[in-house]
Amino acid sequence: MKSACRHVAENAKTLIVMLLLVSLCLTMIPVTASANSAIAWGAGNAVGNGVRIRSGPGLDSSVLTHVGKGEVMVILERTNSEWNKVNYQGTIGYTSVPLLDNPRTIANFNAQGSISGGSVNMRAKPDISSSILGTYKYSTVMNVIGLNEGWYKVEYGGNTGYVRSDLMQIISRSAASSGQSSSSGSAPDANLSLGQQIADFACSFKGSKYVYGGMSPSGFDCSGLVTYVYKQYGISVTRNASGQYRDNGVHINKSDLYPGDLVFFSRNGNSVTHVGIYIGNNQFVHASSSRVGVIISDLGSAYYTRVWFGAKRIV
Repeated sequence: MKSACRHVAENAKTLIVMLLLVSLCLTMIPVTASANSAIAWGAGNAVGNGVRIRSGPGLDSSVLTHVGKGEVMVILERTNSEWNKVNYQGTIGYTSVPLLDNPRTIANFNAQGSISGGSVNMRAKPDISSSILGTYKYSTVMNVIGLNEGWYKVEYGGNTGYVRSDLMQIISRSAASSGQSSSSGSAPDANLSLGQQIADFACSFKGSKYVYGGMSPSGFDCSGLVTYVYKQYGISVTRNASGQYRDNGVHINKSDLYPGDLVFFSRNGNSVTHVGIYIGNNQFVHASSSRVGVIISDLGSAYYTRVWFGAKRIV
């Protein structure tokens, strides 16, 4: 009898130890377990108007929403050779691989994001070893202004930093508040004329770096900015400034400039050496130099009056 009682007691002790271990393991599960299950690896642009996002990776799946041409979709995962899982301004679904153009790991766009884990850090750079700018609780809503190799670039509380994309969920298209970054690369109002849309989109890259030979949001040269911006609207132009003046659009007078037109300059008076996009009010946006990057300048300034060469209308 005593032996049986001792056996029961030992079993009880074992059970208690097991329960304590389970309890300890549960307490060690991080609060961020509610976060997204995967890191967003990149972004791409819809190749045409009405691109469908479906509820599953197949043509028989229901259509959740339609996406306009050039709109940015966050790529959550490559499901297979035919389908990407995407997030478009809060709608999560699937789109056909060929319908996403220019897939890349670094991209600019505007959206709202909500912290999907607890005690999530915003860091100064897209790196877990970078300094912490702030720590935020679950469901904190921030402005998202870009994606950088698995990190969302965000604005919140006067800080601009980075949050791991698996700890934040894109929830809507609109920015959470005013004061968006000027380099967000957001799509302009589709009700505007095409030229005005192009001009507004180009202005969104103000502050981007100048990189010789660059034609992406990570860095532009003058003709690279023109090439990139027009490409987002399905328009191909010659890659270099002199070729754009020679090959693309129609010549217009300086007095007839309209947003979206190209303006050309020459330092030697004989050939085109620089190009920008006219935005209205006698101003143009351009990738100026490695010192200042993408800026907005006044056509009426003494320098740009002196080096003026001509203008072309593409759209």
